[in-house]
Amino acid sequence: MKQNYATIQKKLTELLGLKFPPIAVSLVRRASDVPQGVAELEKPMFYCAMVKHAMLGNVFFARDCAHACRRGAAALGLAKIPDEERTGEFYTNKSSFASPRAATRSVEQSPGLAPGSVYATLISPLEKSPIDPDVVLMETLPRRALEVVHASLFERGGWVESLISAPRQVCAALTVRPYLGDLNISFACESARMAAKPTGLEYSDDGVLIGIPGEQIGEIAENIDKIGYVRQRLAKK
Repeated sequence: MKQNYATIQKKLTELLGLKFPPIAVSLVRRASDVPQGVAELEKPMFYCAMVKHAMLGNVFFARDCAHACRRGAAALGLAKIPDEERTGEFYTNKSSFASPRAATRSVEQSPGLAPGSVYATLISPLEKSPIDPDVVLMETLPRRALEVVHASLFERGGWVESLISAPRQVCAALTVRPYLGDLNISFACESARMAAKPTGLEYSDDGVLIGIPGEQIGEIAENIDKIGYVRQRLAKK
């Protein structure tokens, strides 16, 4: 059931002081699942740049051919993993890891979906999402990220374990992992920071990224201002 995403976005943006809107991501399995009227991304981009493109207000879907980063496309289930990544050669050549062994460990432990299982990524600001998103991405300050995590645990308690590495952060850690059910906090990797520059909206050096399973976003928005210290913070405004 589609939630009122405009209301959720407004509340979270105000409470967390977000500079840019939360981003809705859906991993569309079939061409027929793309809603009518949604434009196709024409200029190829890295997936991590697409997220920033959506923060500027754009709504679009991107098939495999529009995903310029083949590593991101592989993580998201759009394509097969490139041989140079599978062997670790890509990362050793750019001095990201000291050896193929270290690179392979990172790739093998990275969340990923089956090749060809996803037809396209559908990305937009949360309030403009034409369907229920699989994942919601936010960029915020670390102290506000804690409030989001706390809100996700407000009803059930427990702990959140984050998965962080050097590569594949926006695609695998912050999209695929939440798609598989686990909220995750991480950072934009260096490739993401470079890829985002042409959009005119770079990833913040002071912020962290949160990937939230889509079905949790309403609960988080509902609970965040019930937390005692959040209420106290808001009362001081």
